[in-house]
Amino acid sequence: MADSDLAEESNVSAAFPLLVLEPPPDSDRSSYKVFSLPDQKLQDVPPFLPSKKVCLATPQGWVLVLSSSDSSSDDAGTHLLNPKDGSRIELPTLKDDEVPWTCRCVLSNVVAAPGCSVLVFDHASPVMWFCRVGQDLRWSRHGYDIGCFDLPLPGSPPINIKRHFVDVAAVNGRFFFCESNDSLGTLDFHTDDASGEPEARLGAIAVPCVEVPFGITATYVLESCNDLFLVHIPFHGMCVDQPGELRVYQMDFSEPPAWRKTDCIGDRAFLLGRSNFAASCSASGCGLKPNCVYWVNSLSEKNSDLHVLGLQDGSSEIVKQFENVLDVRKPFWVVPVDA
Repeated sequence: MADSDLAEESNVSAAFPLLVLEPPPDSDRSSYKVFSLPDQKLQDVPPFLPSKKVCLATPQGWVLVLSSSDSSSDDAGTHLLNPKDGSRIELPTLKDDEVPWTCRCVLSNVVAAPGCSVLVFDHASPVMWFCRVGQDLRWSRHGYDIGCFDLPLPGSPPINIKRHFVDVAAVNGRFFFCESNDSLGTLDFHTDDASGEPEARLGAIAVPCVEVPFGITATYVLESCNDLFLVHIPFHGMCVDQPGELRVYQMDFSEPPAWRKTDCIGDRAFLLGRSNFAASCSASGCGLKPNCVYWVNSLSEKNSDLHVLGLQDGSSEIVKQFENVLDVRKPFWVVPVDA
C-alpha cells in the first residue's frame, strides 16, 4: 500500500500541514488520526479518499490517486486531489497493480497546471512513470541506469546492486536528484519527434563534495521558493534514535555550481519524513516556526518522534512522540497546496 486510502466525500477540517497516522491493518478505516502541526494536537478526521485506494502524497500538496485494479470497486479514475478542498485534476489511467508500494510522486511545478509533469518513481528499483497534465493520453514507463554500488554483507562478498532514485526534487520544471556526493543528477523529458512519446534524458552537474560526518546520515532534497536545497541530518555513530547537528545547503547554480551551507531559509519551514519525503511551506502562513525543519524520524525502530530543528540557533525539540506499531508504516506528511 502506498501512502493511504483516504474520502473524497468530505474535506479535511484540521489545519494543515498534517501528519497522517496509518491505521492498523484490522481497522475499519472509518476515520483517521492526524496530527495537525499548527494546532499541535491529534484529531480524528474522515478518510480523505474512498477506501481501497492507493495514493501518493506530493511535496506540492496534491495527492496522486491511482485507479483501482479491483473491477468490483467504484473507480473515479486516476487524478491529483487537493485534500483540503476536494478539487481534482484528471490524469490518464494508472492502476495500483502497475505501481509498487515503494513509489513516491513529485510534480515538476508548484502549480499543477496544464503542462505540469507528474513523476512517479520507485524507491526500490530503477523504474519510473511519467505524464504531463492535460497533454499526455497515457503514462509512459521508463527504466534508467545511474550505475551500481556494492552492498556489503557480513561474512559474505558484497552484492552489486543497481542504483535508483532516492531523493528527487523539481525546480522550475526540471527534476534533480542526488547522484553522488560530488555530482547533482538532472532528469528532463523531451518529446521524441518520431514516436511523439516522452523521452527521459539523464544528466549530471559536477559539484564540490559536501562533507558528510562518519556514520549514518539522513539525506533529503527539496525545492523551496524556486531554490534547491539539500538537508543532512547526521546521527551519533550508528545509532539512529537521536539526530546530531542539522546541516542545510542551498544550490548555487552560478559557475562553478556548488552547495552553499546556510543557516537561513527565511519565513519557511521544511517538512521531512518517511521515504525521503521533503516539502517546504510558509511558516507564517501555516502557523509554524520560521527557519526551522520539522522532521519525523522514520529510521528508528523504537519510535517515530517528530522533531523541530532550528537552523540558526541549533535548537532541537521533540514536538510529538509516536509509538511504532507492528505492521503499520510510519506517519506521512500531507502539506497544503501552494504553501
